[in-house]
Amino acid sequence: MRRLLLGIFISLLFSACDDGDIIVTSFDFEDSSLKFCSGPNKNVIYAINNNDVYESISLEFSNNNQLDVDEDGNIIPPDEDQVSFPLSGSNRVVYRIYDSEVPNDYFCNVVPPSSPDVIEEWVSGTGGTVIINTDFIDETATSDPDRDGLENREEGWNSLGEDLQDTDEDGIPDYLDKDDDGDNVPTSNELANSANDPVNENGYRDTDEDGIPNYLDNDDDNDGVLTRFEVEEGDEDNPAAFQTAQGISNYLNQEQTAEFQHEVYISHDITRNYGLQILINNLKFEKQDGSGESIQFETYNLGNLSSNSVDFPQCPGQDPDCSDTEEEEETTETEG
Repeated sequence: MRRLLLGIFISLLFSACDDGDIIVTSFDFEDSSLKFCSGPNKNVIYAINNNDVYESISLEFSNNNQLDVDEDGNIIPPDEDQVSFPLSGSNRVVYRIYDSEVPNDYFCNVVPPSSPDVIEEWVSGTGGTVIINTDFIDETATSDPDRDGLENREEGWNSLGEDLQDTDEDGIPDYLDKDDDGDNVPTSNELANSANDPVNENGYRDTDEDGIPNYLDNDDDNDGVLTRFEVEEGDEDNPAAFQTAQGISNYLNQEQTAEFQHEVYISHDITRNYGLQILINNLKFEKQDGSGESIQFETYNLGNLSSNSVDFPQCPGQDPDCSDTEEEEETTETEG
């Protein structure tokens, strides 16, 4: 995916339709962070400036475009690296200047507040195209999108997205996998270490002292029974709870080899931080005072929008229930 550009205008082309004079208004929001509001009839991406002048810029677009919103009001990451839609109908960009400070929730109210008053307004005409480049913000060496306590670079991540480490071969790379070895004990739990636990040469917990840290070892005590099978019926996804001697979980006790085979897996769903860069090609603003004044941008960089803790469902390849669910959803969509 493309890296998000931060506040750089690609190209600006100013023109005045009436007499060729340059319009002074800057429309400059390059240092502003974009925000998002979802409404019943339209969505709004906007920025507000209350520093030297009271102003705002907003992109309004209908709900039937290529950006979907979840129940928490977050934009759902699209499948494509880039989406686009035309500026026409209910899709428009609006620049306003006000007579007083603009509240942060100005665009999130169903009914616009009575104040501040708008003293100048410019609205986009037709012919423009909104280009949205998308990217995950957590695709960096030091990020930890699966929140397991290990940075991406420690779990085989690389910027090319090629040959990614997948210890349990479940189709989910380790840097996005809450359970790297597929043993139903979360990686974050297997990193936890008490003073008496043996560790490998890298300092990670290694119960059976085989050099493989527990979080990458699917048989943590090396007793010949996979950790995920050292459970009891009815509690298949919780190896830590199964203890039959000495107050130690069986999966960490080499002398306990009780086994219950099953096909239950813990949830692998995580949340991720997502970013969108909003560009608008051939953006033409028209002043709404009847003067006919206009200003045009060849390419306008509206800015960047971050959407944090967005649901990111995942399905381990070995999980038959998860696979069945996906197949049922695909079948329903096809029939519909």
